[in-house]
Amino acid sequence: MRSVYLPAGADWYNFWTNKRLHGGQRVSVAAPIDTIPLFVRAGSILPMGSVIESTEEKQSIEKVRIYPGANGVFTLYDDDGHTYAYENGDIKLTELRWNDATGKLTQSGTEAWNPADKSVIEVVGR
Repeated sequence: MRSVYLPAGADWYNFWTNKRLHGGQRVSVAAPIDTIPLFVRAGSILPMGSVIESTEEKQSIEKVRIYPGANGVFTLYDDDGHTYAYENGDIKLTELRWNDATGKLTQSGTEAWNPADKSVIEVVGR
């Protein structure tokens, strides 16, 4: 077991169990050799990439996890991954916004990511 301090001013989620905890306290968590204690702040938007076996493969987003409890913003960045074209502005930026009051995720900007299937969006705890 490890003692972990969760900073005050926010709620926190245990990444492995999705259990929501209040900040401003110490908690004891299991910390086996293959699992580090990892906590995500409420309001976070966490894109999860698909498994790739080589840097030659294009990384795609498998799912986007939303940790409710506060509003959140995340900017996705995408370029071709092989050239220096990004130096000339050849990039795509998509801003993801979580509105906690409405429970909605919206996006704006160029399409660095556009989920055809909304099931890739996972709101933790719902």
